[in-house]
Amino acid sequence: MTYSFDWYCSGCAKIGMGSNGREGPFGSDSACQSARASLSGSLSARGCGSRCFNPQPCVSAGQPDAPPPPPAAAAPVRIQPNIARAAPGSDPSPERVRRADEAGAKETAAPHRPDVSGRWRNSFSRYEARSSKDVIEFVLVETCRTPDCIIREHPNRPVFRGRLHDRRLLGVVPVGSALESEQSGRHCATPTGEFPVEGTLSGDGNTIIWRHAQLPVGEGCAPVSISLGTWRRG
Repeated sequence: MTYSFDWYCSGCAKIGMGSNGREGPFGSDSACQSARASLSGSLSARGCGSRCFNPQPCVSAGQPDAPPPPPAAAAPVRIQPNIARAAPGSDPSPERVRRADEAGAKETAAPHRPDVSGRWRNSFSRYEARSSKDVIEFVLVETCRTPDCIIREHPNRPVFRGRLHDRRLLGVVPVGSALESEQSGRHCATPTGEFPVEGTLSGDGNTIIWRHAQLPVGEGCAPVSISLGTWRRG
């Protein structure tokens, strides 16, 4: 079963996007919800808030996927010991024992460490990971100015700076411009600066799902959050 969602935007012309579109298909409802939140947060960061951008709920299509059959139990393999017969009264030489120990050490594989190097993308932008010692920085290298992505721009600005701990990306998202809105006659704006954010690297190392970063707002203003959405390698 796949999921997708439609969106309508009454003020996206000012940021170079169309008035409607569809995102998907996604393999699960949670992936669809993450992409929906990502697009809302990204457009909000670019100056198109909830008053002009209206994403529709995720809808499903197709039949549910059948659960995979349980793996067949493999027959036990009996390994015959390969014991070299030494001539009576003779011992292996120290040099031969040392070489055998070295061969065994080389066969021991080093544990796999999570890696986020290379390029990443979502539905309308591309990012590049840049590392310096233990610090990881993701840079927005390309983004679409039109829905068909014929016109692109290359901001080359950081969108995350932090560290990778196991499979968690812990750091900050820099916000260079304030998000302003009018709420019940009150002028509300978020400050600029760096705000805590967290992402999770998938088990296969090919997907990053970002949580929402909460931005401080003035008294009486609605909460504001932004998200980098869901990224995939490529």
